[in-house]
This record gives sequence, structure tokens and C-alpha cells, in this order.
Amino acid sequence: MTTIQIIAIIVIFLVGAGGALLPLVMRTRVSPGAMSRGNAFAGGVLLAAGLVHLLGDAVGDFTEIHPDLDYPVAYAIATAAFLLVLAIERVVATGAAADGPSTGDLESDAFVGAASASSATPYLLLATLSIHSLIAGVALGTDEAQASFLVLLIAILAHKGSAGFALGTTFQRAGVSVRRALPALLFFACTTSTGVLLGLFADLEFNAGRMHAVTAWFKAIAAGTFLYIAALDIVREEFFPADSDRHGRYACAFLGAGVMALVAIWM
Repeated sequence: MTTIQIIAIIVIFLVGAGGALLPLVMRTRVSPGAMSRGNAFAGGVLLAAGLVHLLGDAVGDFTEIHPDLDYPVAYAIATAAFLLVLAIERVVATGAAADGPSTGDLESDAFVGAASASSATPYLLLATLSIHSLIAGVALGTDEAQASFLVLLIAILAHKGSAGFALGTTFQRAGVSVRRALPALLFFACTTSTGVLLGLFADLEFNAGRMHAVTAWFKAIAAGTFLYIAALDIVREEFFPADSDRHGRYACAFLGAGVMALVAIWM
């Protein structure tokens, strides 16, 4: 293991931990309006991560694995994942109720109340982001060319910080206590660095074809999950009830999506 790889492992962990813990630190120091803007930014990050990164990669992977299959497998899997999360949060968890202040719109009240009452969203996001980060770390660990290693490292750092902030914001908005959220967020911070170590020391040539297929399935599933959380649990929630800051929140969501779309140039 070279010095630059050791530095990369440490820096990735620090960036991931910093991004994930920032919303918990901000909770007592920043106004609710600023937190809502941060949440909208996180929603934009997840929306672009699902569409631009994961779903696009999954389509390409399935085309490579099944070149003769004339069916949009990745889109079908992403749709199934979206509906599965919908069932978990809106069908199985039927006891959710809108206990917060009324917005004057029954549909809005029901939606926001169910979203805030759901305890599954932060952990669904933790699982999908952690596996995605692990895969990215493995890719970095197996990259032997120094120039491409540095480019991929910069892209991962940008992705890790933004994704960590989105995850931390989701835990904060769900009302998870700091004591419970801290281990989960630190686990997420470790995943990419763990992937780098696996990439450096594991013999990844073994069963490479099977690993490729598993990765393609995961990317499609994660894409559907990210789209659901971004569209229904984060972005849409921030536009209920109506207030004077919709333009600011929209700008933050647009910025978050733009950051992830830019990162896609290198990842």
C-alpha cells in the first residue's frame, strides 16, 4: 500500500464523516429555514445520483451482461424498488398520522405526517448509500494508474461529502437521536475506505462476471430507492406547506442535482 492510498483512505473517511455529521451539528445552530434548504439540497443530490449515476450505469451494465436481451431490465428493477419502498412506508406503516401543524391541504398534511412518522427511510438510505460507497471504494482500490486514481479520488470525495450530508439530513429530519444516529453515520463514513482496502487486497478476478451482475442489480435497486426518497421523502416535503422560501429551496435542490451531474463526468 502506497502513501497516497493511505492518505486517500483517511481523507475519504473524514469527508464522509464530516458531511454526515454536519446536519446533526447544524440542528442546534442553524435556523429551520436553513435546514430546509439543506434538506432540499440533499434531495437534489439523491435525485441526480439515482438518475444520472446509478440508473445510467445499471443500463450499461445490463447491456454488457445480456447484449441480446431487448428489454429495459434496469428500468423495471428500479420501478420495482420504488414500489417496494412505497409499500414499506405508505402501505405497511399504516399507523402513520399527521400530528404536526395543518397546512390547510388534506393531501399535504397526510403526506408530510406519514413522511415524518416513517422510521424506515434513514436506514433504507443508509443501506443503499453504504453499498454504493463500498463499490466505489473497490473501484478506487483496483485502479493502479496514478493519474486516473487521483481523478476518481476527487470525484469520490465530492460524492461522499454530498451523499453523507443527504444521509445525515435524513436522520435529522426523521428525528433520530444523535446517540442512535452517530454509529450509523460513522458506519457509512467507513464504507468507501473499507472498499478501497478490499480492492487493494482481494483477488477481484475471481467470479468477476458474477460480481458484475450483482453490481448491476444493486445499482438498479438503489436507483429506484434514491428516486423515491428524493421525490417523496425529501424534495416534495420541503414544498409543503407553502411559504416564501420556495425559490430558495428550489435553487438548493437544483444545486445539489447539478453537483452530482458534474461529478458524473469522472465517475
